[in-house]
Amino acid sequence: MNRFSFSRHAAVFAFTAVLTACSSTLPEDKPSTQVAPGTQSRPILTSGEAQNFVAERYFASMNPNEAPWTPVAIRLPQQPDFIVGPADNTEVTHHSIQAAVDAAVSKHSSQRQYIAILPGEYEGTLYIPAASSSITLYGTTSNPADVKIGLSLDSEMDPVTWRKTVNPSGKYMPGKPAWYMFDNCQNHKGATVGIMCSAAVWSQNSGLQLQNLTVQNTLGDSVDAGNHQAVALRSDGDKVQLNNIHILGRQNTFFVTNSDVQNRLLNDKQPRTLVTNSYIEGDVDVVAGRGSVVFENTDFRLVSSRTQEGAVFAPATLPNLYFGFLAINSHFSGNGNALLGRSWDIETAGQRANGQVVIRDSVISEGFNQAHPWGDALGSQRPYSGNIGAKDDQGQFQRDLNASDANRLWEYNNRGTGSTVINE
Repeated sequence: MNRFSFSRHAAVFAFTAVLTACSSTLPEDKPSTQVAPGTQSRPILTSGEAQNFVAERYFASMNPNEAPWTPVAIRLPQQPDFIVGPADNTEVTHHSIQAAVDAAVSKHSSQRQYIAILPGEYEGTLYIPAASSSITLYGTTSNPADVKIGLSLDSEMDPVTWRKTVNPSGKYMPGKPAWYMFDNCQNHKGATVGIMCSAAVWSQNSGLQLQNLTVQNTLGDSVDAGNHQAVALRSDGDKVQLNNIHILGRQNTFFVTNSDVQNRLLNDKQPRTLVTNSYIEGDVDVVAGRGSVVFENTDFRLVSSRTQEGAVFAPATLPNLYFGFLAINSHFSGNGNALLGRSWDIETAGQRANGQVVIRDSVISEGFNQAHPWGDALGSQRPYSGNIGAKDDQGQFQRDLNASDANRLWEYNNRGTGSTVINE
């Protein structure tokens, strides 16, 4: 495991953390002791079952006649289309990232648009709309801490406060590409804007690529331990790639949805995302929502300064879809008695979610509830129900990994202090 550290200077974050990022080689540790079928509270896949949970399966198309998405490493150009940075740099084309994104989308090109971002702190929201061209945003150094994008937002804000916070200088205006995103949220009818409008960075761009930068919602510990969804990054697009990214926040730090341009959750869309060599931090339901997301060599860290009841994953996978979140060759750090995850039982058009997660070939450090690492469902409070199946005539366990009466939260071949299965 390669180790590196960086400091965060956002004033509302009252902490400095030393981060651990996993490379392609896991640390020398004791071999995994996880043995299938596990327990009712902590079910473990067999090696044969685990063969179903690989990136290719998660990146399959909902169209059976379309080949799976096969992402390749992000390639950066010698000369970007746009450069964002300070006014005293003659190469800079724009002084705000939103202005550069607006310019890229307004070209109406079918070619990918590359936006290079010089080191600095870019305070404010960033909305990346659906467009004919895919957008690549990247920091010009290899240190994600050199480029920081974000703002302090809270799902509990009323729409008027939200509007003044997000658009104080009128960067979102009728006729601009991202206006429809802002306008949808400012016209929200509820008393609060809710999770769907709480993101510091929100993208509906299919093919989006982010590399070498930090996305943060800096609400931090300025609120109590109640429900304060404060999304750092929300992504609704398909075939999204994030590499060498830090995503920092508290509740629902990274939120993946299958929403349309009217900001409505759908039942016939499954956006796909690949996250590599990255770091994600939060305290409650850190990675949440719908879509197929594969995390490789990613460090998940739960912080405990606001609440002790943390959970890493909160998938809202539709019950007719077999693949939600997959974490492989990654690292998990808990905060005392944390959960690896729980289903988020969102109901849309009569379909109630049954979240799907597999954590495999990863390191789970201490700080997690070893006896009961998976929690009751968020929203419905549906009690957690594991699945160890039943033995057949040959003494082999047989089970339906997508049984409707059980949770679809699984582990395989994990190691580390927090990976131990406690017999019931």
